[in-house]
Amino acid sequence: MSNDTYYQALNDAIHAALAPLENIRKDTAVRLLLGGIIGKGAYEISQEINMDYMTLLKNLDKIANANLVKAVKNIVKDHPVLLIIDDTHDHKEYARAIPVSRNGAQVYYCKEHKRYEPTIQLLIITIKDLKTNETYTVSIIPYIPQKVVEVLRERGEEVEFKTKIQEYLEILPGLEKEFNIVGKVFDSWYVNSKTLLQDTVGELKSSARVVEGGRSVPVGEFPQGEYLVEYLGTPIKLLVIDDYKGYGRRYFFSTNVNDSPEDILTTWENRWDIEVLIRELKALGLEKGSFLTWLRNTGFIILKTFSLLVVLVFKYSLGLNLGAKRLSRLIKRIYQGGGGIKKLFKRKRNP
Repeated sequence: MSNDTYYQALNDAIHAALAPLENIRKDTAVRLLLGGIIGKGAYEISQEINMDYMTLLKNLDKIANANLVKAVKNIVKDHPVLLIIDDTHDHKEYARAIPVSRNGAQVYYCKEHKRYEPTIQLLIITIKDLKTNETYTVSIIPYIPQKVVEVLRERGEEVEFKTKIQEYLEILPGLEKEFNIVGKVFDSWYVNSKTLLQDTVGELKSSARVVEGGRSVPVGEFPQGEYLVEYLGTPIKLLVIDDYKGYGRRYFFSTNVNDSPEDILTTWENRWDIEVLIRELKALGLEKGSFLTWLRNTGFIILKTFSLLVVLVFKYSLGLNLGAKRLSRLIKRIYQGGGGIKKLFKRKRNP
């Protein structure tokens, strides 16, 4: 593949992400998007794109309110999409969080690193284009859990509290207006009476009680098979599997009672795509930014998400099978080989 092909693909990918960054100068926005790809933390980004550090920080405040939906809508258009919902801990190694800081960072026990670490919690909503099998993040929302709110309010600070389910339900109508959503999928943490909406697939805990034949029964008592039952007042198709891929007994469901077991499992397994995107976001340095204000932390998170959008569009358009780290290095070579940011988007002269 020629350098010109790579260069044009990168050019197109950056343009795909530019539209929502309308309150930032175009050349500045391009530099920030590239910096988010090839730099890790804010200071490293400023060095990579030759931008004054304080200028970069002020731009993060502007980016905090940028709308990912607008960029992704231009890519997937009216294709049928699957909505995937999950959350993650955004570790902040240098955050001042003992036990909770004003920027919303909290200390929690990380099972992976086996120690207490400061973190910010993120709600992530992605869509999978079922026509192209491409997956993009449409919303990434830092949120404060109840225990953090209690600590902050004890200090006399005003804090707006919303659960991750409330955040999801508030943003859902806007997403349904923009996208052709044919299904929704999430794990057991998101299941309640308000989220059991049309065409929703999820998982129940073994203690969840469903109604069958007028009796309330824990799903853990059902033998392997499929059942038409009612859960929290909603009819569902329940699918019980004794040993799901070596993970033991699992209890999947769909609010579309006409779904086959294959339909339910296919939708459920598409949920893995959001785990991949979370991993790729962290590979681009999502956890390398820690700031004193909630707005700036949000801006850094949104910048990294937009930068990942550029990486994904670039990757999909060229059919590359590379992870975010290797794509970041490739994009840096293209960027440098093209003469840096000044030559990447030269203005066309009128004839």
